[in-house]
Amino acid sequence: MSSSHRSSGYTNEEDIHICHVYLVVSQNPFIGKNQSRDSFWSRVESDYNNLKAELITELRAKRFLQCRMQTILTSVNKLKGYVQQVENLHPSGASDQDIDNKYNKGFKFDHVWSILKDIPKFTDDTTPPLQSPT
Repeated sequence: MSSSHRSSGYTNEEDIHICHVYLVVSQNPFIGKNQSRDSFWSRVESDYNNLKAELITELRAKRFLQCRMQTILTSVNKLKGYVQQVENLHPSGASDQDIDNKYNKGFKFDHVWSILKDIPKFTDDTTPPLQSPT
């Protein structure tokens, strides 16, 4: 892919695909955390492009995949923080309206929320903001 070529926007299906690939690569028990950042994203790129289905509109370079995944993870992490704040205010449980009122800027990744919301990076309250594997 040429560096001057701008890739097209991601479809919801492509976002779902990259999230699944990201989780598979990041949770691989044989490689684990013993991989460099470059190696990690090379695996994501390879798996994303090799496992592509008809729903993927184009092959993606790892820097584009990394940027898109960081955008998704940042947004999911922020919403997860809002959900935790609302749940702390309402011990009996937070309603969708409570969460919508707190996160009034809108959430653009409803289509991947169920995939990412319970991954360990988001369930540990002491975890700092998301970082890619080093």
